[in-house]
Amino acid sequence: MKIFSKSVVLAAALMLGSTTTTPGWSQSGGAELSDIAWTVSDTAKGAPSLRIHHERSSSTFPLDGREPDLGPVTAALGSSNEGAVTFAIDREPGVLTCRGALDRRYEGSGDCVFAPNAAFEAGLDARGLAPKRKEDLLTLALVDADLALIDGLTRQGLAPRSTNDVIAAAALDVTPGYVAGLQSAGLDLKSIDDAVACRALGVDEAYVRGIVAAGYEPDAHQLIAMKATGVTPEYAQKINAAARN
Repeated sequence: MKIFSKSVVLAAALMLGSTTTTPGWSQSGGAELSDIAWTVSDTAKGAPSLRIHHERSSSTFPLDGREPDLGPVTAALGSSNEGAVTFAIDREPGVLTCRGALDRRYEGSGDCVFAPNAAFEAGLDARGLAPKRKEDLLTLALVDADLALIDGLTRQGLAPRSTNDVIAAAALDVTPGYVAGLQSAGLDLKSIDDAVACRALGVDEAYVRGIVAAGYEPDAHQLIAMKATGVTPEYAQKINAAARN
């Protein structure tokens, strides 16, 4: 994952999970979001990939078996039967229902509609995180965000301030457990942005403990700068030892 403009987070967002095939097609209604396109291709040397596109955002993920939850959609798009195909992604923020056609295995395209989950939207509103755009709910579904993530981060003292914060945390796997690990290692995180930056740069609990053991007590911004410039705990220990001599 790279750093954290909304466009980059959206590019990283499609680590799709709970996926099911569906026998039917939901016609777009007043609460639904349409104009969503999908394509599947198998041009990457046997690693088929699915791309979902809406307006200026697109997300791509491999159908290579590494994500067990993608089994049903992989099976649907990998069918040797040419012609009509349907699948759906059902998550807490809502359901993305897709239809289209396959020219052959892992080669085809179609369109989708997204139906937001009213209960999830009400939950966001109750937490002061009402989305400004319907598209935000789609993105929250694609990154597999849920209310438990929001509540867990809040308990760790890093309450998301907007749906963008939730999207970034879910897309980069900034979980309450990850945050708790950094905090237990001695890192004082002031905001969700600090945790997102740490995750994006590969900062983990061991790295924090190593820097602290080397004699430093960096704040989150200092630690992020150290990681970004390639400072290892071993190097930090040598520098600190040299400074004392």
